[in-house]
Amino acid sequence: MAAAAVAMFFDTGCGPCTFWARFTARVSRSALGVFPLSGPEADRQLSSLSTDDRYGAFHIVERGRTWTGPEAMPAWVGLVAGADARAFAEGCPPVNRALRAWYLRFWEYRQRHGCAAPGAGARAL
Repeated sequence: MAAAAVAMFFDTGCGPCTFWARFTARVSRSALGVFPLSGPEADRQLSSLSTDDRYGAFHIVERGRTWTGPEAMPAWVGLVAGADARAFAEGCPPVNRALRAWYLRFWEYRQRHGCAAPGAGARAL
């Protein structure tokens, strides 16, 4: 099996994060590998991040570049909707700002309410 062209890393202990990772894996239009933040692939590809940065957000790694948290949202759009949608998300400032704001709202909700949710866990994607 060929290695994935793009890797996404997420918190397996967070129910909403697990949901979004599974959703992305199912609908992705790319050769996508989805991995936990704590695992050998994350150790390999996220080694340049501090522990706080590594566990503080989800990450997308493609072509040697790491996109983190809100900065990863246009890349995430590309994974689920294709290259044209990504280009639109990157090139249209209002859309880019809305995606980042949506992520930050999600993150704030997660911080306030925690990650414990039914279905969270390290099950295989």
